[in-house]
Amino acid sequence: MFLAPLSVPQPLTDINVLLGQPGTFNLTCDAFPTPKVTWFFNDTELKNSPKHKIETKQNVFSLTVNKCDHPDVGIYRAYIDNGIDHTEQT
Repeated sequence: MFLAPLSVPQPLTDINVLLGQPGTFNLTCDAFPTPKVTWFFNDTELKNSPKHKIETKQNVFSLTVNKCDHPDVGIYRAYIDNGIDHTEQT
């Protein structure tokens, strides 16, 4: 079995969003085994909800914050772990 260390060719970047509009964070991560990405907002773990949509499509991991408002301003972090290696993106 071939194992590949984590590689993040497209890291997280800051985004600007208009009030009431959705904002989406994307990161691309290549690794084997496929990593699990856990999203955080100001150190609170995020789960799928009407406010937060978490998606994975192949090696692209996304967090969409719906109907952005002032309380949504803060630090978003992705913790990436494939059981062999891990990293964080903010």
